[in-house]
Order: sequence, then C-alpha cells, then structure tokens
Amino acid sequence: MNGKKNKLRSFLLKFTALFFAAVMLTSAAGFTVSAQKYSADDFVHAEGSMIIGTDGKELHIQGMALGNSVWGNPSLPDTSHHNEKTYKELSEMGFNSVRFYINYGLFEDDKKPYKYKKSGFEWLDKNIKWAKKYGMGIIINMHCPQGGYQSTGGGMELWTDKNNQDRLTALWQTIAKRYANEPTVWGYGLINEPVVPMKDTMEQTYEQYNKLMQRITSAIRKVSPYQAVFVEGVGSAVKSDGEREYEYFTPEHSFARINDKNVIYEFHKYDAFYFTHQNTDWAVTKGHTMTYPTEEIVGEDVVNGWVNCEAASKKSSKGNGWSYFQSKTISLSNKANVVTAAVTASNLGEGGTAYFDDITLTEISPKGKRRTLFKADFSGGILNSSPWSEDGSGISEYYDGDGNNAKGCLKISGTTSVYVQNFKRFEMKKGYKYMISGYIKSDSSSPEIRMDMSLSENIRSFDKDYLEEGFMPYVKFSEKHNVPIYLGEFGVISEGFENGRNGVGWVRDMISICRKYNIGFDYHVYNELPFGLYDDYPNGKNEELAKLFGEVLK
Repeated sequence: MNGKKNKLRSFLLKFTALFFAAVMLTSAAGFTVSAQKYSADDFVHAEGSMIIGTDGKELHIQGMALGNSVWGNPSLPDTSHHNEKTYKELSEMGFNSVRFYINYGLFEDDKKPYKYKKSGFEWLDKNIKWAKKYGMGIIINMHCPQGGYQSTGGGMELWTDKNNQDRLTALWQTIAKRYANEPTVWGYGLINEPVVPMKDTMEQTYEQYNKLMQRITSAIRKVSPYQAVFVEGVGSAVKSDGEREYEYFTPEHSFARINDKNVIYEFHKYDAFYFTHQNTDWAVTKGHTMTYPTEEIVGEDVVNGWVNCEAASKKSSKGNGWSYFQSKTISLSNKANVVTAAVTASNLGEGGTAYFDDITLTEISPKGKRRTLFKADFSGGILNSSPWSEDGSGISEYYDGDGNNAKGCLKISGTTSVYVQNFKRFEMKKGYKYMISGYIKSDSSSPEIRMDMSLSENIRSFDKDYLEEGFMPYVKFSEKHNVPIYLGEFGVISEGFENGRNGVGWVRDMISICRKYNIGFDYHVYNELPFGLYDDYPNGKNEELAKLFGEVLK
C-alpha cells in the first residue's frame, strides 16, 4: 500500500513539475498563459505627466530603435538585422529599451487577412526574451500598417478603406492579447507618423484619426488592461490635389485625445531637416550640407521678404569660358537685416543656358578680417532651395560637366522671364560688411550672382536654443493636460557626422534638452544605411556616436 502511495506521490510531483515548466516555457514564448497575477504597478504606465517604471519610480526612457528592415515591406523577419548581442551592447551603453518597428506584413498577408503568421510572432518572442535577459523593455511600434507607410503621405488606403482599419485593429488586439502578461513589453505605438486625408473641415480631418486611435485602444484594453499606449500627433494631411497641409497640425490640435488613463503622447524631432537629412536624393536635400551649430537662419518672422539686392559685376575672365564676378559690400540697416546668397538668369530662351560655380558669401569684420559664411561649389549636387520664376519657366539642375574647378556646377536653362534661385540666409551684424562673389559661364548677359536683402524679426540660428524652442509646444501640451510626452524618434544621417559637421554635438544637445524637461527619448536607428549606429550590422559602426552614448546615457 505504501508502495502505491509513493508511486502516486512521485507521479503527482513529476506532473506538477512538468505542468509548471510548460507554463513557464509558454509564458517565455510570449503567450498569455501565466501562473502569476499582475496589477497595473507591474507594468510601465502613465501617471499624470510622468511615466512610471515597473519598480514604482519615475522612468526615463532611453531607447534605441530596431528598424527590422520594415522599409522593404518584408513578409518574413530579417533575422540578420540584429541578434542577442545587440541587446547586450545597447544595455552596456546605457539604453534601457528598444522601439521595435514592425510592418503588418510580418504578421499578415493581404491575400489572407486575419490569418496570422507564426514567424512574425516567433521573432517578437525571441526579441522579448533577449530584452528581458538584459533588463530592457520593448515598445512595439506599428511602423507600416495595412494601407501603407504613413509619413510619406502614401498610406491613404488605411483611411479610405475600412477593411484596413478593421485588420489593423484586429492585429493590435491579437498582439496585445499575446503579451498582456509580459511586463517586458512596455507598450504599443499604434501608428508611426500618421498622415491623413484632408476633409472638408479641420474638425473632420482630426476626427478620422481620433476615432481610429480610440477604437484600437479600446480593443487593446479588452485583452491588455495595463500596458501603455503610445499615440502620435497627426503630422500633416493630404489634399485632393496631392499637396500636403502642415500649418494646422500643432500638438494642441493634432494629438488624438484618447479616453484612457494610460496613454503616452509621442512626437518626433528632426530639426533642422536640412541638417538631419542632408545631402540625399530621397529627402530632396542633395547638395545641401549643414554644420551644427551654425549662423545659418533656420527660423524667422518675415517683415519684408525682399527689400533690395546687390549684384556682382564682372572682374576677370578665364580662358575656359568662366568669368569671375564680385559685388560691392552691403551693411545692416533699419530696412534690411538678412542677407541671402542668390543667382538669377532671365530670358535665356529655349536652348539658352547659364552656368554658376563657387558662389561665395563673405563677411568682413570692422577690422577688415574676412570670413566665408557660405560657399557652394556644387560638387555634391544642387543646394536644395525653392527657385522662383516669374512665369513658371526655367529649370535649375546639377551639371556634371566642366565646372570652374573641373567639377560639377549649377545649370539654369529655358527661362523666358526672371528666374531666381536663393541659397542660405544669414543675419547681418552691426558694423560688419557683406560681399558675394563667384563664377558665371554663359552666352547671355542676363545671369547674375547677387545678395538679396530682407527684413525679419525673431531670427533664429541653428543652435541649441533653436532646438529647445522646438520642444516647447510639446512641453506646454504636457503641462496643460497633465500627460506624459515622449520623443519617439530623433537622429542624424551619416553625412551629418562627416567633415566636421558635428552630428554628435547635435545628438548630445538633444539628449540634454530631453533630460532638462524629463522627456524620454528613442534614437533612430540601430542598423540602417544611412541613419544607423551601424550601416550594415555588424559592420560600419559609427564609433563616435557609440562613444557619446556610452558617456551620456549612464
């Protein structure tokens, strides 16, 4: 009898051990089965204007984005993008979380809606396991929802096709249900950088976004009562003619006000865009480079957009057809305090051309010392600007031919009226003089190199004060509504770390501003050409940036 009892006891012990082992394995894999009871305090959550961590203390998010190659619309995870060593490396640098980008295509095919792929969830499970091992959290971010990637303005089918909204809501609920009992998952970023169609009124434009965000949040709350929801403001709206409207999308208006106490309001900052996205075709900044900080004007309230101009006159000619031009000097006055480098070409006619090179704006101090404020040799392409044409004719383009210094140059052609291309703008200083010079090659006498003068107030140069000013609308929103805010994306393209342009200084100042106002942040991005800490993991590491993170995050 005792032998039977011992066998029964042994069987029950083995069964119990196996059962709890199965529970633990299932939980580790990301399923909702768990032997532990949770409360809100076990999860990262919003509390007034603060984000509270799992230890009950205020949490300052210091995150790195994992892009997961979402731009390529993958149907399977890119397992070469990063690995367990990534989490170890980031943790050692001082990061406490990752913003984990997902594309809906990792979980669902358009031809098989609501049939979820095992591979996508297994990849998420593995990353959650790695994050937990190194004491980090994960914010799952829907970077590309059904209907298309949003921030480029091409994802309108999310808003015009209700089926896509149904699918997105169902997918989020499925994800939230799977990880409802996983405190390593800090929250869910519902849609990255939303862009919506413009409706008849701004109220209707906002409401289509608000309605979907509330719907998704409510669906998540049915299965996941404790994890935070990250909601971004609408960045812009697409008009019927395809143009984008930005003016009305301030934090106070564009943030969806969700009926939920556990919402974190997310914003992104890439100021100034011509710095963070400099010299690249896809961002339409080819040829435009910036250094941080710089005296170049990046913000102003224009009083008089054009007061006068000073054109350069011909000084000498070269045997290769190029001629050197130099202007007289101008100074600050009560009518003009801003100077802009510019070139013009008028009435060239069909087939007519003008070439420009080595455009140089020089500042001369009261003691006669000269300093180059701006120089364009066009070797990297055309400096991005907004050309103006009186009748809409003409085009400016990069000419990969025999420039003044055997490099490329700027070519303007086909004008039948006045055509002006402005470049960088600078505030004139008291007691200083300004002069412009450069080279022209043309059969026409109309092309000019000149300085345009204007009058502005509240002039801002590209420095830390300007960066901090950009945070203020979000800080005020947080204070007014007593809600937490979070900088979900900021970063600098690889060009910003080259040739002394001081991308590291920009990153350092952005982190400093976040800390001043207790704002969590997330750097874009770990592995990606051209923004990544790595441009081709494990190769192409930005050692300068890595060193900075190691210094300022701990």
